[in-house]
Amino acid sequence: MIQPIIERSYLVEVNLGTIAAGRKINFQYIPQLEGAEIYGIQSFSSDQLGVTPNLAVVPTPAGLRSIIVNFFVDDDEQIFQMPIADLNSEQLSGFVRLFNNKKINITKSFITILTTANLNNNEAVVFQFLFKKK
Repeated sequence: MIQPIIERSYLVEVNLGTIAAGRKINFQYIPQLEGAEIYGIQSFSSDQLGVTPNLAVVPTPAGLRSIIVNFFVDDDEQIFQMPIADLNSEQLSGFVRLFNNKKINITKSFITILTTANLNNNEAVVFQFLFKKK
């Protein structure tokens, strides 16, 4: 499998705040991703990134298995309940999860905490979006 050539990359963190099973947390507005065609997304665990750029602790690999993500394209929920661990390249033999140039509506998209096991308050889930601008 050929890995993508990175045109642009942006690291996004979603702070978990006070954790609770069933809690949904929306992504914040990211102007750099406005109108971008996203062709790859990966997540990171504490094995790859100890803290975020804002110094929040990153969940362990076991913690990532407690969270799912939903991505919207416009108003269409095209990626539904994807395990965040499935976006972690370390779990995919080093490969990045590829998408077909989706224009993700980032503020409609959200993560859901399924269980509080292996998670702590104020940890932050980190995503790397690989994208190109038109």
